[in-house]
Amino acid sequence: MKPAEQSPVIARKLMEMYLQAGLPPGVLNYLPGTGETVGAALVAHPDVALIAFTGSRQVGLAIHTKAAEISAHGTRMVKHVIAEMGGKNAIIVDSDADLDEAVQGVVHSAFGYAGQKCSACSRAIVVEEVYDAFVHRLVEATRSLKVGPAIDPSTDVPAVIDREAYERVMSYLEIGQSEATLAVAG
Repeated sequence: MKPAEQSPVIARKLMEMYLQAGLPPGVLNYLPGTGETVGAALVAHPDVALIAFTGSRQVGLAIHTKAAEISAHGTRMVKHVIAEMGGKNAIIVDSDADLDEAVQGVVHSAFGYAGQKCSACSRAIVVEEVYDAFVHRLVEATRSLKVGPAIDPSTDVPAVIDREAYERVMSYLEIGQSEATLAVAG
């Protein structure tokens, strides 16, 4: 198990739980480090049969390519790669939807964990007949969110994990402002 370098503690705690539950030592190994070093070594190792990756499209494609090369020339098996690469998850809101429930679903999915999860809602597809009502309710719900420290239980939206994530969010805001009229920004 090689966690993202930004969040090794959670994976370490999970590893401890596996061991406490009786998983024999060596069946699952905890391998923290950067993707460029530890991740690359795992992908290249001839005895690693399965790679599960969540991250960018660019890195996911590089993993697929390297796994295919190694499978063709240096392993007894074909490496399997499962990759979730920068998905754009949508919530669809139809005309018969409960708009309050739909708004809460979008808000929870888009802003939970500060939107830093692969399943975060990054777009809502809303039928025209309920679009205006949905957007109005979504704007109000979004404006009511409290931004603050993660340690404060009343915080709805904590800070993102690091400077790189912050800069990525800011770049998406710039794209949004250049391509559309934003209902809420800030």
